[in-house]
Amino acid sequence: MSSLKRWRQVGQGQFHKWAQPGDEVEGTWRGAHDGRYGPLGTLETAEGLVTFPLHAALLDRLKLVREGAEVLIRYTGMQTSRAGRLFKAFDVFVAGEGWAAEGTQDVAPRSLAEGA
Repeated sequence: MSSLKRWRQVGQGQFHKWAQPGDEVEGTWRGAHDGRYGPLGTLETAEGLVTFPLHAALLDRLKLVREGAEVLIRYTGMQTSRAGRLFKAFDVFVAGEGWAAEGTQDVAPRSLAEGA
């Protein structure tokens, strides 16, 4: 017998979809985890926990960031890869020193170097 009730998990914060170029989320990086439809990321913001889908381009950048680092993530819109595929592009900014994940170099991501 299947249930027609729609269940929602409580206490897990808000879910953010990257819809409009310029969308931003700022907070403390709490890491990545597997979701029902793919990888998800979580930030602790002033308003509480925010969970969002980790598209490939965003996941690649956030792998470099240690948990607990202050980050600003900005969705910049759809772009075309060299292979001709469309993808969602992001800028990731980190605050202060010591933001790099263990085993990575403490080097600014491309978006930070461009903004300097």
